[in-house]
Amino acid sequence: MTKVNEMVWLNGQICAATDVIWSLDDRGLSLGDGLFETLQIRNGAARLFASHWQRLQASAYALGFGELGASEPASNAIAQCAKLCGITHGSARILLSRGAGPRGLGFNAEMQTQMLIRVFAPSPPSNQPLRLALSTVRRHLSNPSCQHKTISHIDMLLSRQMQHEGATGNESLLLDTRGKVSSAGCGNLFWIKGRNIYTPSLGCAILPGTTRARVLEFASELGFFIYEGAYWPAVLATSEAVFISNAILGLRAIHVVDLGGGNVSTYPQNHPVLLRLQQFEQAMDSANL
Repeated sequence: MTKVNEMVWLNGQICAATDVIWSLDDRGLSLGDGLFETLQIRNGAARLFASHWQRLQASAYALGFGELGASEPASNAIAQCAKLCGITHGSARILLSRGAGPRGLGFNAEMQTQMLIRVFAPSPPSNQPLRLALSTVRRHLSNPSCQHKTISHIDMLLSRQMQHEGATGNESLLLDTRGKVSSAGCGNLFWIKGRNIYTPSLGCAILPGTTRARVLEFASELGFFIYEGAYWPAVLATSEAVFISNAILGLRAIHVVDLGGGNVSTYPQNHPVLLRLQQFEQAMDSANL
């Protein structure tokens, strides 16, 4: 729902959200033919903007959207919209559509992409523990929606509803088509054993998360050992802790993993390795690194 007095950025111009005109022939609207990025706003500016823009640019190139141009206008737009909307801390969403075109699936380089930027106040914090339930939705490495943040996000949306028989939770656990662990519905997945941190590799049809990349970087700096690979879900049962990462939540502990059939594992919320990672991330955040 559009908020009263909301200001947005559309194709280089700041305007009221109520003044936005969006073509009914837009392929993002009619076919989900587009990309998006969700960024955290801290102190009125987009956190880790360069990483998000680099990923968006790479996806746009890979999927034939063309060059996005310089990043500064979009970065400045987030700060401007945040100021106009009175948001110091919150989130921003960059939406890129291929643009308007004739009916049908074909597209060409002459289509004019559309870019919309919105900002949002923070959602009320949730103290509800995260419970991952195994989903019947599988991720496939060759599917572009697994490698890029496409606005046709139907697989992730349905993954919470399409749970394995007997599994219950408030977030989904997805496997790839081989049955290897891929990700959670809302972020990248990690688990801990001693000083070892494990996570599915890019070959497991995961999204190359910006926060995931940060974890891989600073976990090594802290003296932990990182292992990326292809793992069967049974490894989660022998783990000391499980957590997810994304741009908005940061690093969030998982309390329960339910694989169905009574195969339920419970984990602490305050594992010392996870606490150290969270503290380090918060320190970097405070220093705007």
